[in-house]
Amino acid sequence: MDTPAGMPGGPSPADRDVTDEGPGAIPAIRWRTEVTSLQGRLTHTSHPMNTTTTFPRTTLCSCLLGAWGALASLTPSLAQAQASAPDTGVVQRVEITGSSIKRVDAETALPVQTVTREQIEKLGVTNTEQLLQNISANSSAGGMTSVQNAGQSTYGEATASLRGLGSQRTLVLVNGRRIANYATDGTAVDINSIPLSAIDRVEVLKDGASGVYGSDAVAGVINFILRKDFHGVEATAYYGKPTTAGGGKSGKFGLVAGFGDLNTDHVAAMFSLDVAHDASIQGYQRKYANRAWSDDGLFDTSATATGAIRTFDPTILTSLNQGKAIFADGSGIGNILGPTSSTSTANNCSANGMSFDVNLNTCRYNPSPYVPLTPDVTRVNVAGTLRGRIDDDNEWFAEVFASHAKTIISEQASPYSASFLATDPLFHKIGVDPVIVINPSSPYYPASYIAASNHPEVLTSCAGGPCPVTVSYRALDGGGRLHTDNSTLYHLATGLSGTLKDWDYDASYSRNESVVAETTQRGYQNQSQLVELLSGNDAFNPFVAQQSPALAAQIMATNYNGSIIKSSLTTDSVDLKVQHELAKLAGGPLAFAAGVTLRREAIDLRPSAAYQSGDVAGYGAAVLPFAASRNSHSIYGELDAPFLKSLEADLSVRNDHYPNASSTNPKLSLKFRPLDQIAFRGAVGTGFREPSLPELDTPLAPATTNIFTDPVTHVPGQFNEQVGGNPDLVPEKSKQFSLGTIVEPVKGLSASVDYYHVKIDHAIIALDAQTVVNLAAAGNPVYAPLVTRDSSGNITNIIANNVNSGGVVTAGVDVDVRWTGLRTAVGQFGAELAGTWIQKYDLTTIDGSVQHSVGRTTDPTDSAINAVTNGGMIFRWKHALTVNWKNGPYGLALTQNYQSSYRDAPPAIDDCDPSDYTAPDAPPAVCSTGRRVSAFATYDLQGEYGGVKNMSFRLGLKNMFNRQPPTVTTNGTYFQTGYDPTYYDPHGRFVYGSVTYKF
Repeated sequence: MDTPAGMPGGPSPADRDVTDEGPGAIPAIRWRTEVTSLQGRLTHTSHPMNTTTTFPRTTLCSCLLGAWGALASLTPSLAQAQASAPDTGVVQRVEITGSSIKRVDAETALPVQTVTREQIEKLGVTNTEQLLQNISANSSAGGMTSVQNAGQSTYGEATASLRGLGSQRTLVLVNGRRIANYATDGTAVDINSIPLSAIDRVEVLKDGASGVYGSDAVAGVINFILRKDFHGVEATAYYGKPTTAGGGKSGKFGLVAGFGDLNTDHVAAMFSLDVAHDASIQGYQRKYANRAWSDDGLFDTSATATGAIRTFDPTILTSLNQGKAIFADGSGIGNILGPTSSTSTANNCSANGMSFDVNLNTCRYNPSPYVPLTPDVTRVNVAGTLRGRIDDDNEWFAEVFASHAKTIISEQASPYSASFLATDPLFHKIGVDPVIVINPSSPYYPASYIAASNHPEVLTSCAGGPCPVTVSYRALDGGGRLHTDNSTLYHLATGLSGTLKDWDYDASYSRNESVVAETTQRGYQNQSQLVELLSGNDAFNPFVAQQSPALAAQIMATNYNGSIIKSSLTTDSVDLKVQHELAKLAGGPLAFAAGVTLRREAIDLRPSAAYQSGDVAGYGAAVLPFAASRNSHSIYGELDAPFLKSLEADLSVRNDHYPNASSTNPKLSLKFRPLDQIAFRGAVGTGFREPSLPELDTPLAPATTNIFTDPVTHVPGQFNEQVGGNPDLVPEKSKQFSLGTIVEPVKGLSASVDYYHVKIDHAIIALDAQTVVNLAAAGNPVYAPLVTRDSSGNITNIIANNVNSGGVVTAGVDVDVRWTGLRTAVGQFGAELAGTWIQKYDLTTIDGSVQHSVGRTTDPTDSAINAVTNGGMIFRWKHALTVNWKNGPYGLALTQNYQSSYRDAPPAIDDCDPSDYTAPDAPPAVCSTGRRVSAFATYDLQGEYGGVKNMSFRLGLKNMFNRQPPTVTTNGTYFQTGYDPTYYDPHGRFVYGSVTYKF
C-alpha cells in the first residue's frame, strides 16, 4: 500500500491533491481517499468550453464513468498545477460502496474495508475464494467452499457469507452491479466466477440493508471493482506446490492489456485473460484425512460396507420401496469377515476391501482415502471494457466478461444398501425388490455364520428351510466415481453516463447468465440394473473385493455415463440514476441522488431423465425439473447533508416491489468529526429479503440424510427425508445499526472500531434432519409431527424443507488498525490488523427455542445448530495481522491468520466436562457434551523484489510452519474426515513464486 503524504517515503505536499487535507481532515483518512480515488469524478472549473465539465464515476455503475479524471488525479504534473491554483483546481470526489453520492471524503459513515490490488498480490492467491478467506467479516458458516463439492451436489460452487448470515443475504457485485446467481443454487453468486487478474480492488460494505444496491443485502455487500484505468501490457506467471508430497500443485497465467486514452484518443479499451489450474488432493495423500473413523471414537463418518448381512422380508420391502421405511428390510445379522465374538479382534475385513473398526468390532468401508480434499479445477476468465467519449460531458461504455470453470471430482465407489435404494421409485415400477439378495442356493450363502448368529431362525423359517438374506455392497468393480462440472458465467453491461444541465446521470443495461452442467464418466451405476444383475446371482460373492472378470465386466456395463443436470439462471437489469447538488451548506453541497432499477430473473433447472428417475447411484433421490421467473423493480433516493465541516448526515430510502410482496426501507447514517484526530460514525436502517425462486418453487422431493444415529432405535445410517421449496414462505425483515470511531492518535497510526447489530425476523432456514429427529425423540411437540416411524420404530420419513424460523440476532465488533510510520536505516516498517469479534449469534427456531451459535457446532442437547448445519463455524474472534518491511526494491510481508477455539460435536465417548459449557447454557441431564477445539493460527510469508526494470518477483510460503489441522468431529457434515475443510487448507505448507512483466 502507498505511503501517506507527509510521511517518510511518501509523496510531498506538492504532489498531493489540494483536497487531501482540508479543514479538519484526518491525514490517515485522507490517505485512504487517495487509495480509493480511482472511482472518483474530476470537476475541472477552467475548461475553455464549459464553466464546469464533469465525468462522473460511481461504484454502483463504475464502468459507466470516465477514466481520465482518475488518471489525472495520479499525474504529478496535474497535481502540482492544482496546488498552485487552488481556486480553480481539481476537486476529487469519490463514491464509496454503500452510497450513490460522490464526496470528497472517502471515509463515510458506513464501515467499508478496501483490499487493494497490491494487497491481493501479497496474498499469493489463485482464485477469488482464497481472497475472501482473508476477510475477517466473511464467515465459513452460511457460505460454501469449492471443496464441499465432494460427495454433495454443489456443482463446484463457492460462496461468501458476511457475518455468518448466509450467502443468500450477502450481496456480491461487480463494478457495483449484480451478476447472476449460480444456476443450480439460485440464491448466491459463485465468487470464483469473478476473474482475479481483472480485479483492481475489493470493497466490503460491512453494514447491510443497502438503500443503493438492494434492501436484500442484509449481511452486507462485497463489491469487486475491475481494472480499467490501465495502459500497456502486464503478464504474470504463477506456480506453487505443497512441500508435502502428493497433489495440490497450482499454476496460473494472467494477462492484462490497456490501450487508448479518453482525454486524447476519445476511446479506451482494456482486456484481461486469466488461466489457472489447481490439481486435486485426495484423502490418501494426507495422514490426518485418510481414515473415516478414529480408534479413540472421536469421529466416525464411515460408509456402507460390503458383506453386511440382514434378514429379508419381501412384503415389508415392497412398502419400503414406496417410501415407508429404510431399515424395515430386516434385522442386522453381521459380517462373516469380522470377529466372531465381542471379545475378539481377529478378522478378515481386508478380504473384501473393508477395514476393521475397533469401536464397533466389525468390518466397515473406509472411503476417506478416495475422497477429494480439494478438487481438480481449471479456470479460464476473459474480461474486457471499451469506453468512448461522446463530448466533454458524456461518454458511453461496454463491459463484458466470461468465466468458465471445469471441476473434476474423483470419489469412492458407489454404495448399495436399503438406505440408498429405498428412494428409487424405479424398483416399484419394474417389480424388483430394492435390495441385493443372497439365496440359499448360492455357494456364498453364509449358513454357518447365520447358525451362530443372533438370528438362527433364518435357517428354518422359509418353507421349513433357509431364508434368503440381503447384503450390502460397495461396487468396487464399477470403478471409483468420476464426474465433471462445467460452469460458465456471462456478463454484459452497456450504457451512458455524463452531465445534462447540472444533473449527473448513469444509465445502463446489463445481462447476466449462469450455466452449469454436470456429467458422469465412471462409477455411477444404474441402480436397478445392478441390483437385477447381482440379486439372486449365484456367481456374486459379496465377501471378496473383486468379482470374477466376467461379472466385473457386467458390473462395469451398468455404469451410467452421461448428463446429470444442465441449468441456467439469467438476469436482465435496467438501471438509471441521477445526482444533483441542491444547495450549499456549511460543510459542503447538499447532494441528492435517485435511481430506479428494473430487473427480471429466470431459472431453469433441467436434470436429465436419468437424474429424474432417481436411479443413478450416488445421487440419492430423484431431482425434479422446475422453471420459474419473476419481474421486480426498485426505486431509491439518497440525500447527503454536510451540515458542518464536522457533521454530515446521509438519509436513503428504498422501495422494492416483487410480484407477491413489497417493502419500503429507510437508512440513516451520521458522521461527526470533533477533532482532527478522531471521528465518530453510525448508521441505522431496515431491510427486506424476498425469498429466492428456488426457496419458493423447488419441488418437494425425497432425499437421503447425512449419516447420524437415530436416538430411538440407536441405529446409525442415512434416512429418508423430504426436502424442497415452500411457496408459503414470507419475506425476511431486518433491523440493524452500527456505531464506530476512527482515530489517529499519532501520525502514521490509524484505527477504526465499529460495533454492529443485526436482527432478522422470519429468517428462512432449511430444517436439519438430525435436529428434527433429536427434538422429536425428546418429545418436542413442534418437531414430533415432522418424523414418521413404522410399527418397529424405524424412521420412515423426515420433513426437512424450507421454513420461516423465529429469526436471527447477531452482534459484534470489527477492528481495523494500520501503522505505516517507522522508517529506519534498514528500511520502512508497517503493520495492519483486521479482525472481527462476534458477541452473539442467536437463532430462534420454529419452536421458539434459541440456539446460541457462536463458537460451537451443537446445542446443549448435542443437536446440530442450524447456523452451521451445512458446515463452517462462527468464530468468536478471527483476524489477519500483517507486518510489512520495505527497503528499496526489496519487501517482506508476514501474516498471522488466527481463529479462536470452539466447541465441537461430541465424540463417540461421553464427555461431561462442565468447562465445555458457557452461560446461558448448562450441561444437559444426560451428559454427552462436545469437546473443545483449540485456537488455531497459521503464518504466511512473502518476499518481493522489484529491482529489474519492468519486472517484479514474488516468492512466498503459506502456512510456513506446516501446521496440521486440529482433529474435529464435524458431526457427519462433510465427506472429508478428521479436519474441517471449510477453514483448513489441506495444501499445508505451500511454496509459490510469481513473476510479473510490464511493458
